[in-house]
Amino acid sequence: MSGSLLDRISANGRLPTPPAVVLRILELTRRADVSAQEVTDTIALDPTLAAKILRFVNSPMAGVSRQVGSLKQAVSLMGMRGVKMMALSFSVLSSSKQSSCAGFDGEHFALYSLGCGVCAKHLAAMSPTNGPQDAFSTALLSQLGRSIFAASLPDEYAHVLAAAKRVPLDLPPLERAAFGETYASVGEQVLRSWGLPEALCQAIGMFRSLEEQPDAPDLAKLIFVAERAADVICPGHHGEPVDPTNLVDAANRLLGVGEQVCAASLCAIAAEVENMRALLEIPKGNLRPTDQIEAEVRERIAELSMAMHLENQCMAQQQEELLHRATTDALTRVGNRAAFDSRLALELERAARSGEPLTLMMIDVDRFKLVNDAHGHPAGDCVLQAVARVLDESVRKVDYVARYGGEEFAVIAPTTEAGAAVQLAERLRGAVEQTRVPWSNSTLRVTISVGVALAIDPSGASDAPKLIKRADEQLYFAKNAGRNRVKSTSGVPNLVGAAT
Repeated sequence: MSGSLLDRISANGRLPTPPAVVLRILELTRRADVSAQEVTDTIALDPTLAAKILRFVNSPMAGVSRQVGSLKQAVSLMGMRGVKMMALSFSVLSSSKQSSCAGFDGEHFALYSLGCGVCAKHLAAMSPTNGPQDAFSTALLSQLGRSIFAASLPDEYAHVLAAAKRVPLDLPPLERAAFGETYASVGEQVLRSWGLPEALCQAIGMFRSLEEQPDAPDLAKLIFVAERAADVICPGHHGEPVDPTNLVDAANRLLGVGEQVCAASLCAIAAEVENMRALLEIPKGNLRPTDQIEAEVRERIAELSMAMHLENQCMAQQQEELLHRATTDALTRVGNRAAFDSRLALELERAARSGEPLTLMMIDVDRFKLVNDAHGHPAGDCVLQAVARVLDESVRKVDYVARYGGEEFAVIAPTTEAGAAVQLAERLRGAVEQTRVPWSNSTLRVTISVGVALAIDPSGASDAPKLIKRADEQLYFAKNAGRNRVKSTSGVPNLVGAAT
């Protein structure tokens, strides 16, 4: 808190202070030699506080397995730090009723603060980084600054509250404009002056500005999510139900809590807030029924799940399209050179494991340069597209067609023996020979030469250069023999064979 604001609040004599008994507890717990009996005797001076502590220790919130019958037992079980935090929390809940600030609903403040604490306790139980009891008290006390503003600057704060549609979620920018501080930063400084642990004070000061402080501690993130849960369970002064989207998003983004877990937890939190409200004698206010919250949250989660499913489908489709573009030749719409290299390596590895043969065909469009020279490059492109389409339609589903470069294509044919490989190559050659390519006012005819190499007992992807070389050699033989024909290696191990 800035010095000028602190001086101003202190000067008007309205800065809230804990009751005398709680102040005494704060003093005692600062001493290293304080005894449990001293703290017990001090708490006993305030029967209302003593009763609340006993009821709390015996409630499911405390998680104590046996019935606690004495205040001394309660103090021993809670420890000095726990007693201090709990005493301060209960005093803040009680003092909130005394504000004269218009628009500040002390009963809702107490219920909302309790909701923050219960939610934080539940969330902390899912993570080993924060103790549930510290989380409960810290989140409950995170709202203290609002009570301080209402008590110390009631007239000015009334204008802030009147301008906010949602309390407290809309308050920080309005408070900063009016006072230069927010309820989180005010609460941090006052709690520090009361002797709360520094880590807890820092978490309270940071939880409403996480975007500006990416290194904020986990406890600050936990309080942020807890406040959104309280907003759903205990709507503000207007009382309208709150869409749980912000809660579900924050729980997942900041704490990694999934949607279904968030729904189940919120219902359990709502039930526990109701139990604690009754135990601490806080009016019910706008506390929403558990079944209503459960139905609403599950409905919203179903909507989010559907939206996420559609988004994932869209992303998968986009990724598929990107992959297709990256592996497809733009002109002919068959595989490109990079995709061919990858597929050949994959098929060679598979053949090496299975022991099955693998055939590679290198295919060249005959006299392609003459087509370009006579009719222009657009005609050549049309011829390449027609050849690619015929090849792709004529191979088996397991085969792979790619444009190797220029007017040269390649076909990978897995599990194909020598005889079947030649038959497949002849089928491709014949299909292209029968193809007529319409161009301008004429029809273009086209043929291909095919070189076939058979890989038997390959050692893996490293055989790719040898296989390509053998297929290229056979393609050379086919073109030298007059084109529009097939030449192949005979099926002998290690790609060694004579031309047929």
